[in-house]
Amino acid sequence: MIDVFNTEFELLLRILLILNSSGIKKVSSDRIAAIDFITVYGKDFGVSDHNLHGDNDFRFSEFTCRRDLITKAIKTLVIDGLVKVTCLKTGFFYSISDTGRKYCSKFNNTYADAYSAIVENTLTYIDKTSDRYLANQINSYSIIALQG
Repeated sequence: MIDVFNTEFELLLRILLILNSSGIKKVSSDRIAAIDFITVYGKDFGVSDHNLHGDNDFRFSEFTCRRDLITKAIKTLVIDGLVKVTCLKTGFFYSISDTGRKYCSKFNNTYADAYSAIVENTLTYIDKTSDRYLANQINSYSIIALQG
């Protein structure tokens, strides 16, 4: 049996849901990683009443590994034409393509609906914060979690 959990494929689908959100125009891969992490563990950040992937003692250690998978997933999405990339002076930024929007419209399950709803809360939560601030905040939560 092939495991789809915590894989590039799973992140690829979640990235599409993030980029398909109404508040997203163009975002960096670091911001996508932060949005995804805060959304999945929304209870810890106060954007949801539960963590989509449950509560576990090692959840904050996932962030570093997830960033690498997100980079790979974004490359796949760009190659497949589901995501557009824009190169600016400040780096690469990503947005969903029309093909990506059509693909997202086929998602019809409770997880995708719950994830998308929490993404909207996450976008409100992170409004007017920098990518660096978000990474530092997640790292701070990691330290607190490790300390018990």
